Amino acid sequence: MDVLFGFGFAAGLTLAIPVGPMAIMLIQTTATRGWRFGATGGFAMASVDFLYAVVVFAIGSAVSTFLATWGQAMTLIGAAILLWLGASTLLKNLRKLRAALASDAGAADTSSRNVESGSLLKTFGVFAAATVVNPPTALYFLAIAPTVARSASADFGSALVFGIGVFIGSVIWQQTLAAGGLLLRKLTGAKLQAITGIVGGGLILALAVSIAIKGLA
Repeated sequence: MDVLFGFGFAAGLTLAIPVGPMAIMLIQTTATRGWRFGATGGFAMASVDFLYAVVVFAIGSAVSTFLATWGQAMTLIGAAILLWLGASTLLKNLRKLRAALASDAGAADTSSRNVESGSLLKTFGVFAAATVVNPPTALYFLAIAPTVARSASADFGSALVFGIGVFIGSVIWQQTLAAGGLLLRKLTGAKLQAITGIVGGGLILALAVSIAIKGLA
């Protein structure tokens, strides 16, 4: 079991570390909305990684069949969600930048505090949904499941231990990214926070278009 947990921890870290649209969105969310929202988004991503790990480990063949049928649709849905997130982030921060440029220092500080408003539950749902419709996550676990399964019996208990390892490895990295976003927030004012959001939204849009093109190919 210890070995299986270690495999899961390493798998969670390996999956989370590459910088993609979700990582950019997590950093940008923390920088512009505050630690609570970034931490919530990170927990949502790690939770989906946990679910994928358990399901793939327990019934990998069924997941493989599902992805063969619906993988392209999931990719396009994921791209659509990221397009919406990127566009809304870009427009929201353009408005914040205009407001910051037009206001005095006191009003800018108030605007900076106001960006922390909103629903944590909605943030969790948005990050979870965007992660769920990301087929490479499931494909990653499908690729490593046979190797991991040789270290333990393929029962639910083993899948759960592996999934917990994945969750802890993933959440550590996601919270590290959120901490980076918090540092960026602490070092910047309302104007630079808005600029950070604009850049982040633009990057998410560009990556979403790239994912959509690959999904249609």
